[in-house]
Amino acid sequence: MNRKYRRSLIVGGCLLCLLTGCAGNQNSNYEQGALDLENKEYESAIENFELAVAEKEHTAEALRGEGIAYLRLGNYEEAEKAFSSALKKAEKSKTEVKTDILSYLSSVEYKLADYESSLKHAEALMDLKESKEAHFLKGSAELHLDQYDDAKEDFSKVIEKSEDYDDYLQVYKVYADYDLKADGASYLEQALEIDGTGKEDAYNKGRIYYYLEEYDKAKEELSSSYEDGYKDAAIYLGKVYAELGDIDNAKSMYQECLNEKGYQAKAYNGLAYCNILEEDYASALKNIQKGLDAGDEEEKQGLLFNEIVVYEKTSDFATAKEKIAEYLKLYPSDEKAVKESYFLETR
Repeated sequence: MNRKYRRSLIVGGCLLCLLTGCAGNQNSNYEQGALDLENKEYESAIENFELAVAEKEHTAEALRGEGIAYLRLGNYEEAEKAFSSALKKAEKSKTEVKTDILSYLSSVEYKLADYESSLKHAEALMDLKESKEAHFLKGSAELHLDQYDDAKEDFSKVIEKSEDYDDYLQVYKVYADYDLKADGASYLEQALEIDGTGKEDAYNKGRIYYYLEEYDKAKEELSSSYEDGYKDAAIYLGKVYAELGDIDNAKSMYQECLNEKGYQAKAYNGLAYCNILEEDYASALKNIQKGLDAGDEEEKQGLLFNEIVVYEKTSDFATAKEKIAEYLKLYPSDEKAVKESYFLETR
């Protein structure tokens, strides 16, 4: 064999070992857990992070990773335990590690409706590093603790000079979740003042108008964005058509979204909502199940709530009660669901 060619094979083989790990030099449990997390293989990630903790390998980081995996699975109680343990182990860690853990911990405590703990950890996060995220977490907990002025002050810091539409929307949703839509609407009005004329701006303004329930304006902005090739506008355009009573066009938009990667759960939920409006409850349940099978944790809450609505609409109150009890274990901070539970108890 040519000596130069043989040498290049040896060098190439060494590089391959460094990149992939040769036999006897496989990924550690922590590294494998991190890969699993990246690949959305959450159960496997939890197993590997637990092994890493047992072996005292990057303990704080492994517990943080375990918490994130539980969070992605919607298991907030186990996520809270993991993040709490991670925080204790992170006493000597870098500030960046502690702030990250505190942020996750405050967020998951908020989801568990433990607002006092959420506020405590948001304040600890603020002490380490003042940030927009810390103000948002702090304000969210304060609002649910009826500390309205404090919440307003923190939310003002979130949107201060912000050009990000999502900052305003997130604040609005906190108020809306606490049944204070009118108070939150002022933040949406401020978002409309953001300069911008591109297709993404049209999409964002369309979303703002949707939450303001100004559906004709929302349709105009979202249609413009969608026609300019901004695919994200399709889901909200479907929502707007549904609210305007144009069910056929709403379903058409959702059907298109089924062909787009990452939109399936949202599209099935939209189709289920259309089915509910048409009183086609059997189809609604089928679409809800397809949406749940898509495994989109972000859309899971909406799908499960619509499932409760279907059973209520069909007067199957026994199943509706079972479903809402399960729902509130997952999402105890949902004020709308709490009220719905009280209503079902009277049926």
